[in-house]
Amino acid sequence: MNTENRLILLTNDDGIWAPGLEVLAKAVAKYGRVVVVAPDRNRSAVSSAMSVHNILRLEKIAPDKYSCDGTPVDCVLMGVRHVLERAPDWILSGINWGYNLGEDVLYSGTVGAALEGCIQGVKSAAFSLHRDGNLGASSPWIERFLDNWEKMELPSNSIWNINLPECEPKGFRMTTQDRRNYYDLMEQRLDPRGKPYFWIGGEGGPEYAKGKGTDTEAVYDGFVSLTPLNTDLSCRETLARRSEFDKIFEKAGL
Repeated sequence: MNTENRLILLTNDDGIWAPGLEVLAKAVAKYGRVVVVAPDRNRSAVSSAMSVHNILRLEKIAPDKYSCDGTPVDCVLMGVRHVLERAPDWILSGINWGYNLGEDVLYSGTVGAALEGCIQGVKSAAFSLHRDGNLGASSPWIERFLDNWEKMELPSNSIWNINLPECEPKGFRMTTQDRRNYYDLMEQRLDPRGKPYFWIGGEGGPEYAKGKGTDTEAVYDGFVSLTPLNTDLSCRETLARRSEFDKIFEKAGL
């Protein structure tokens, strides 16, 4: 496609003023017209939340740059259904400050936005970087990915989840999703009036299994991980045992 005709929608979950979004916008500019619709503040860890019970407000910050007071998914819908004059060719989300590895993808607003792009029928990808990674150094690797991602088609219900390592990458690896151990705490505190409130957090960082061929193994080995994700959450291992299932329920008379 001629870059003059390509329409690209950008969003994130770190907010409209996040440095990662600015770096992504600059890296993507050569591929077509870039329109940004992003949350007006940090909306990390909201997954695919949608504001079905709240009104949304949109503010034009600059030409082709808008902030929305909703979630990343709201921003995608606002861009596709209101801001843009036609469906975009690409929807890109990020660059997130911090990895989205393993089960992180279930909580991530960055990944949630890309999945919503997929649901809207648009080729979509999510980008995340180690918290101590070099944003500027990530641009060439994002460009290398974008130069080539249309050569490898995914199923229509799939996106790419891209994680960039802390160091200068050694290359790309296609990976599976790893497993993560969570140690989050529900901490109770008191407000100035003595009423309790709660804070979800934890002292330790995440621990990943670092299984062979996974996204975590790749980034810790110094590679950019490219993980294909899809919206179909069916458990294939269990479905492969359909005959066993039928026998169990036939015996139960169901």
